[in-house]
Amino acid sequence: MLANKVWEGLGQVIGMRVLENGKLEISGAIMGTMFDGDDFSSTFTYEMEIKPDGTSYGEIRGFYSTKAGVMGRFKGNGNAILGPGGSGKHRGALCYFNPPGKYAYMNGIACVYEYDVDENQKIHAIGWEWK
Repeated sequence: MLANKVWEGLGQVIGMRVLENGKLEISGAIMGTMFDGDDFSSTFTYEMEIKPDGTSYGEIRGFYSTKAGVMGRFKGNGNAILGPGGSGKHRGALCYFNPPGKYAYMNGIACVYEYDVDENQKIHAIGWEWK
């Protein structure tokens, strides 16, 4: 069951490259707001493998920092339905590696995310606690 929204942000794909194994590596940056109103910025890398039916599977890893000085990292995976011009609807789950303090509770949850990219490579992403 989905519970509280953990974060929401807007961003941009900032780079793409094809890896030797045929996967696509996408780098991006997001800025937004955490559940407590603290602003954050995040950078991430998403390694995506296109499936025969045109959908994809990907693994994401990244780092974030908040305006209040909290720094953490995350890993996750998910699937996507790809669209025209590099657009796509990505859905998956993240696990966090946070320091002690107000965001430490996130270490014990799965954060379900939706990450949409438009044809201009603009990102809108939201994460919810999965109870």
